[in-house]
Amino acid sequence: MSRDDAAPIHVAVAGSGDDPRTATAPDGIVIHRVPVLHPDDVVTLPNGLRVTSVARTLVDLAEEMGREELRETFETARRRDLLDIEAVRVSRARVEWRPSLAMLDEVIDEFSPGTR
Repeated sequence: MSRDDAAPIHVAVAGSGDDPRTATAPDGIVIHRVPVLHPDDVVTLPNGLRVTSVARTLVDLAEEMGREELRETFETARRRDLLDIEAVRVSRARVEWRPSLAMLDEVIDEFSPGTR
C-alpha cells in the first residue's frame, strides 16, 4: 500500500490552532490541536515515540466513530487485554466538552464491570 492509499495519520499537538508558527499539515497528516495532555494520557514507547494512552485514544476515537464502531474498538481492546475501563473514565473526565461525550459515556457504561 502506498502512502497515497493509506488512511491519514492523526497527530495531537498541544497548542492553539491560532499559533502563527504552525503551518498546514503535510498530505496524509491530520493535526488535532489539544490542550497539554495529562501525563497519564501519554505513553512513551521503547523507541522514544510519545503516543496517547489506550484510554485517551478510546476517548478521542469517540469524536471520529459512530457508536457501533466505537463499541467494536472497545471490544477489541478488551480481547487484547488493553481495556482499563477506570482509566478510560478518568481520561474522559479530563477532556473538554465534546458532542460525543454522551455516546462515549454509554459505551463506557456498557463495558463497566457488572453491566455485562
